[in-house]
Amino acid sequence: MTTYCKRCVSDEALAAVSLFAIENRRELHPSFGTLDMVSLLCSHITEGHLIYITNSDNRVLGMMTYYHGTPEKQFEDKDIAFVNFAIMARAYRGTRLFVKGLYYMVELIIEAHPDVQELRFNALSENTYLCRLYSKFAIARYTQESNLGEETVFCAKIHQLRASLTRYIKV
Repeated sequence: MTTYCKRCVSDEALAAVSLFAIENRRELHPSFGTLDMVSLLCSHITEGHLIYITNSDNRVLGMMTYYHGTPEKQFEDKDIAFVNFAIMARAYRGTRLFVKGLYYMVELIIEAHPDVQELRFNALSENTYLCRLYSKFAIARYTQESNLGEETVFCAKIHQLRASLTRYIKV
């Protein structure tokens, strides 16, 4: 299956990605409602960046969002890119598609924001699947409280992460 990773910039892409995110909002948390997702999407559309993965039929299979800087520091810490959330369609979890999307996002961040040195990811501490996944390529650095509960924040040096991912992409 041919897949494509793209930056979300056109109105058509924003609409498709937004619909995908709303349809899959419960993947972030069972209590996540439509308005929660719309609010989160608006924040990323205006202050962050959206990346999405499609198949050859242009169907959205997954999406990732990041901020250049962190919201708690009003995006002034430009040496950090903060991945706020990622959603992959259930049928594609456990495949190499996540690695491909992460690799593309890392490459895009390095190219668009050369000052970024560290990539951060957050996951609800109770979500053992995500915490286990993120711990494969990043270090759990600290926890923080969110509206949905305690989150673990994972950190990775962006150039080291790119080197690690390159090994998987070239196989």
